[in-house]
Amino acid sequence: MSNGNKKKGRGRLTVILILVAAVAVFAVRFAVLGKKETAANIRTIQESEGVPVEAVPAASGDLQVWNTMAGNVEGIVQYPVVSTNTIQVIDVLRREGDHVNKGDIIIRLEKTSPNPMLHSYARSKAVYDDALSDVRRMRVLYKEGAISEQQLEKAEMSLKIAESDLVNARAGIDLVADREGIVTSVTVNPGDMANNGSPVAWVARTDTVLVKFTAGSRQAMVLKKGQRAIWFSSETGETGEGVISRLDLSADPDTRLLSGEALFPNPDEKLVPGLLVSFRVLTGERIGVVKVPAGCLIQSNGDYSVFVVEDDGSGKKVSRLRPVKPGLRTSDEVEIVSGIREGENVVLFGQTRISDGSLVKVISGGEGER
Repeated sequence: MSNGNKKKGRGRLTVILILVAAVAVFAVRFAVLGKKETAANIRTIQESEGVPVEAVPAASGDLQVWNTMAGNVEGIVQYPVVSTNTIQVIDVLRREGDHVNKGDIIIRLEKTSPNPMLHSYARSKAVYDDALSDVRRMRVLYKEGAISEQQLEKAEMSLKIAESDLVNARAGIDLVADREGIVTSVTVNPGDMANNGSPVAWVARTDTVLVKFTAGSRQAMVLKKGQRAIWFSSETGETGEGVISRLDLSADPDTRLLSGEALFPNPDEKLVPGLLVSFRVLTGERIGVVKVPAGCLIQSNGDYSVFVVEDDGSGKKVSRLRPVKPGLRTSDEVEIVSGIREGENVVLFGQTRISDGSLVKVISGGEGER
């Protein structure tokens, strides 16, 4: 009995497995048929109603191409104040941010230090004082008729020479501004040594600034003197407009980079010397041209074309592959010099699903396959 029951149980299990397999086969078959029928339905719909594409009208407008650069800010006038002696600093009369006029003393150096130049200053001062005294005495004598005009002129000439020597000697201890500007840096304090030939301060005029930059080959090829430039701060949103004011005639032979300058008015002095600033240069512009989104353009073997949606005469829309001549391009748009007119509908998405003469159905929106 036990063996018989086991055989019956195996038989029922086999039957169940066969039924499950049969159901699975039919399910797969129906699914495949359903897919074929669905695909067939999509093809049928597209054949009768058209392949869905997104199209946009060719528009008339302006195009601008901007190149982003970066450079270092310098004052329109910028120069160092340099000591001609190695000597101790006595006083710093101007500090960073102070306005100076030509001739204002910025730093004063030690006068009595044992230095040959300073001995020269002491002698020059003594000679000048003596020459001045002589001229005053000679002028009195000349008025009284005691000396000749030639003797007075000789004394006055000696005074001028002594005065010139004194000025030169004083220049070694009183370091002055050569031109008007703002003190942008002072590198010494009282008690420090001012080294011969080393800058002890910097002066700049910053109501207008230069941004000095270098450009690679791609950028250099589109840059021209006089092009519009706009500096910007991504942090504050501030901007200012200027121009490309200088471009070198040749690139650096070592770096292969072209150096140039952009000139910017700086009335609020937002741009300070030493700052690294970003700016954009207008390298291309077209006014009132026919343009389309860059994605409309199709390139093949060096030729360009677009699909234009036309009426086939029966109320249906068809695609026509139209050769075009592109012009100025931005990252988003392209000028069409010839081949299409303003207002014609050009396919933006769906080009890979159609060919010349395909029946199409224009839809709006969406990000279909290109």
